Amino acid sequence: MKKAIVTGANGFVGTALCAELSGSGVQVIAVIKDKQEDISRIKDIQGIRIVYCELSDFKNLSELIPDRDVDTMYHLAWVGTAGPLRGNSEVQTDNIRYSCDAVRASKQLGCKRFVFASSIMEYEVEAVMRTEKAPNINMIYSVAKIAADYMSRAIAGSLGVSYVRALISNIYGAGEKSPRLINTSIRKLLSGEHCAFSAGEQMYDFIYITDAAKIFAGLGEHGKADKTYYIGSKPRKLKEYLIEMKDTVAPDAELGLGEIPFDGVSLSYDEFDISAVYTDTGIKPEVSFKEGIAKTAEWIKEGN
Repeated sequence: MKKAIVTGANGFVGTALCAELSGSGVQVIAVIKDKQEDISRIKDIQGIRIVYCELSDFKNLSELIPDRDVDTMYHLAWVGTAGPLRGNSEVQTDNIRYSCDAVRASKQLGCKRFVFASSIMEYEVEAVMRTEKAPNINMIYSVAKIAADYMSRAIAGSLGVSYVRALISNIYGAGEKSPRLINTSIRKLLSGEHCAFSAGEQMYDFIYITDAAKIFAGLGEHGKADKTYYIGSKPRKLKEYLIEMKDTVAPDAELGLGEIPFDGVSLSYDEFDISAVYTDTGIKPEVSFKEGIAKTAEWIKEGN
């Protein structure tokens, strides 16, 4: 792979992916929403080229990028991956259209492969559909991801573009500023705040950001068409992760395990082919959870 496009390039995962690709000698075209976006962490990456394009204008992306020899497009851009916008039906419906537009643009740009950032939260929707339980409003995000995946895959197939589905478990690490579990919990532990959780009996999985970026990069070169690749590490009970996080960051703190009732959906992780990434790319995670937590905590303590 010589040249790649990354949408959402200044996001948590996008930033790490751009750095990984550049470090491997790949020319990176970073697609950023607008000039008000923070590009401080990617602007000095060697060989990177920044293109500003609103998601709503992805249908015209090929007019902004003159290249017609791009090998792979990584589609990471998505509005409302966390927070209240997850439950905003208009925002999430728009994301579906933007994803379809991105696939069509990839064809116009000469891409051989299109890598779509998917989420294991999509499987929670399928689990709820098998019950009489009312779905949580935030599942609108998950439903939109499912729709975007299937529509984008169908469009890619009709255009002759190899479509690769990258199924994200839970990516954490230095550089994250979202309100997700690990980032929020480490910050609370460092500041001496009490952390309350469910009993943590449900299965979970976490992968450090640099490992996730390497896998994404590998899928852009070796991923097989219409195949799903699980991006994770080693699923185990959530409480085991939480205890290890606490012992690494604040050994004397008390975890509030069981203080919050769990009303979510439990996945067995048998739903995922965890070996597919290594089989097709030869890549496997290198950063242990303990090491990753220490790296993240150090980054936060430095003032981030």
